[in-house]
Amino acid sequence: MSLVANYMQYIVFFDKRFLRQSINELKSITGESKISKYLSDSIIIVDTGEKEADLKAIYDSVFLYKAEELLFEVDVSSGYAGLEEKLAGVQKEKKYQSSKTEVLKETAIDERNAKSIEVEIGTGMEKYGAKIDLVNPSAVFHIIINGGTAYVSIAGSSNAYGATLDYFRHRNMDKDILENGISRAEFKIQEAMGYFDIKIGKGFRALDIGAAPGGWSRYLMKNGASVVAIDAGRINYSAMPENSRIAVVLGKEREIADAEGIDVLDMEKLDESAKSYGLLHIKELFENIKISELVKLGPFDIMCIDINIPAQESAIIAAVCSEALKKGAFLILTLKMTDDRIEQAIAKSKEALGATYEGMRVKKLPHDRKELTLFAVKI
Repeated sequence: MSLVANYMQYIVFFDKRFLRQSINELKSITGESKISKYLSDSIIIVDTGEKEADLKAIYDSVFLYKAEELLFEVDVSSGYAGLEEKLAGVQKEKKYQSSKTEVLKETAIDERNAKSIEVEIGTGMEKYGAKIDLVNPSAVFHIIINGGTAYVSIAGSSNAYGATLDYFRHRNMDKDILENGISRAEFKIQEAMGYFDIKIGKGFRALDIGAAPGGWSRYLMKNGASVVAIDAGRINYSAMPENSRIAVVLGKEREIADAEGIDVLDMEKLDESAKSYGLLHIKELFENIKISELVKLGPFDIMCIDINIPAQESAIIAAVCSEALKKGAFLILTLKMTDDRIEQAIAKSKEALGATYEGMRVKKLPHDRKELTLFAVKI
């Protein structure tokens, strides 16, 4: 890697499902001439002289996850000894007390899985005097193996941007969600809370629309909020935090399979006491619920919407339901991209929200699939 003044290289991560948008966004930030090398259809090396400016712009972008400084690249076609020695040297030079490695294989010659390669590299680093700590390391080296070359960066070492947007997410998942979580959605809301810097706690009231099977509701409850969850589908009540008071309001022709320990309420007779439940599940299609009924259950501090419908339709629901929110309440809205008119879908969604929300930001989070996450604040 060149050490010429003002010349640095960064590894930029994004999702290949939004390849065109990601490349265009990257070019608008760094300039087309600065794209140095494609490691895959979702990882690019970029030359840049505007270190902090470019890093922040990438972090604040819609489609790009993060950028990490490229420390060096090394030939590993004949083994990892040279890589291990370099990594141990970096740990010593930068005075890290300990480190660990995380490997991402693109087109590696080595056919073993990434974990096996990590173990070998860590063991080799120890022979060169490095201290390895898999639980609480001072530094995490990201190693991308492409063919016979390893590209090395340090996760979050150069800046504060990207700490919550980990392309290596499959190796750094929250233990509680892994062991007790209901669905992938819990990782999505965890990433949204971190990226948009949303803080919730005891006393918060949350409205979760499109709640089944209950992942977002569980996360919100685990972090102190009481939740009104709307979905005609089944919610996994048994996975909710221990000792939670749970009630269900059955819609027309709706049933509950197992009502043991669950209070069954009548929508027409709901009063202030309904707010005492940790989870109040309105088991009905959203279109069959009156907004006035949600207003009666509010006001809410945060509203989360994740429904498998086109982005603009979800945005319209968020606009209509704003009546039930406090001023300054948070909105987390999943924008499903049902076709390739991505930019148009974002623009139309923002337009639908413009009269009731401010501070709108859109981000492709690591656990989003063909979807984006929109954040806004109730006016």
